[in-house]
Amino acid sequence: MDESTVSTLVATVQLISTTLDSNPHGWRDQLHVIRGITASLEILDTAPDDARKRWQLPLVTVFQRVAFVDADNGGVPDIADWCLRQSLALLHLYPDDVDILALIGQNWLLRAQKSLAKIHQEERSSSGSGSGVSQGHPLSRSEEQREVNRATLQAEDRLHSADYVEARGILLPATEYLQRAVNAAQQQEATTGTLYATAAEAFMSLGNVSSVRVNDRYFHEALGYLRAADEIPNYTLPSHLQQ
Repeated sequence: MDESTVSTLVATVQLISTTLDSNPHGWRDQLHVIRGITASLEILDTAPDDARKRWQLPLVTVFQRVAFVDADNGGVPDIADWCLRQSLALLHLYPDDVDILALIGQNWLLRAQKSLAKIHQEERSSSGSGSGVSQGHPLSRSEEQREVNRATLQAEDRLHSADYVEARGILLPATEYLQRAVNAAQQQEATTGTLYATAAEAFMSLGNVSSVRVNDRYFHEALGYLRAADEIPNYTLPSHLQQ
């Protein structure tokens, strides 16, 4: 790829990023341009080249941002798949690169959002349909215990439903790559609050869709990352992760 083509790509990526910053809801307007690029561009490098990585990684990062603006509804699968494929190609060349590992982990975490959103909606509907009273009277202690047991059994049954199984299958690689990103960042003294928080969210999400028999270790990992993020100077955890 000649310098002129690279310069055009860099300018296009910068424009898309700036446009998203000013008008996040206009992401669909970028799809035609992005698809025109992804249809003809594959990262096929056979040796590390920092000069090429300097434009390749931002390009994939911005395209992935567009692909998952509407993650709760599944995002844009073809672009998301392209981004994952390019990120994995880059990781082969730069196996300890924190940004690439984090980008892959984020791709998997964002893929899980559709299943997680459906699970959240189902749980809200389920809790809304239940009641803590019987025919207008408070439940007795034994009735409360039966309700707790019933709710526990229902929760365990839900773990075998398609959405839970799918979420776990997607979140496992998310936690794997994000944990690798954190480990690499710690070794390179390049940790950030955002990386810790993203890893915490992945482990917390995995714990929420896993059996009580195994989810303690996922929540333990999440808590450790949250504490580490909270200790980063001038970093504030996102509101949904604050305790």
